[in-house]
Amino acid sequence: MNKRKWLGLMIFVLAITMLAACTNKNLSSGDQTTTDSTDQHTGQDQNGNQQGDSNDTGDTDSTKPNEGGSNNGSSGSNDKPDAAKQQQSITVYKTDDELMELKEEKVTITFGNVEEKIQAALKALQTDGDQTYALWKKIEFKSSKLNDNGMLTIDVHVPDNGHLGAGGESFAIEALTKTLFQFDEVKSIDLLVDGQATESLMGHVTLEHPFMRP
Repeated sequence: MNKRKWLGLMIFVLAITMLAACTNKNLSSGDQTTTDSTDQHTGQDQNGNQQGDSNDTGDTDSTKPNEGGSNNGSSGSNDKPDAAKQQQSITVYKTDDELMELKEEKVTITFGNVEEKIQAALKALQTDGDQTYALWKKIEFKSSKLNDNGMLTIDVHVPDNGHLGAGGESFAIEALTKTLFQFDEVKSIDLLVDGQATESLMGHVTLEHPFMRP
């Protein structure tokens, strides 16, 4: 009877020992699995961060061509070269200091286009020569415009001290028309006073609207 009890006790103790060993083994396997899973997630995070860093680097590099393109675009220039200047020798008509007759004077003008050529001629009409008197010296040329048909419209202002007698007024108109009709582009001249097509320039000589090339 004692033998049987002792044998049963031994079997019970052995069973308890085996059960405890199995339990420890299962717990160790669970910890390892948890550790592996944690390491795997950690590895994914590290890979993800590395990939994100790589993408960030790519974004930074991608701005460089745009910056280069912007610099290249800003280096362009829209400036246009000035028109080549020309010179021409013309005859400008003036008078003597006693307003007795018209006198010719050779002048070289510089211009870039037809409008500048006309303006240069008008300025020459206002400039005294060495032995000549400019009939248009005190008269203001307000504007000048040449249309497609070759009609040159000139608007002037005559101040009180710019008025001449009948002879001087006649010389002034003749000097203007002879000087400007040298240019092939000018077919006719319409002379206005303060924007108006007046009957005369200074009250003595009738104005034609327009004067035609002879």
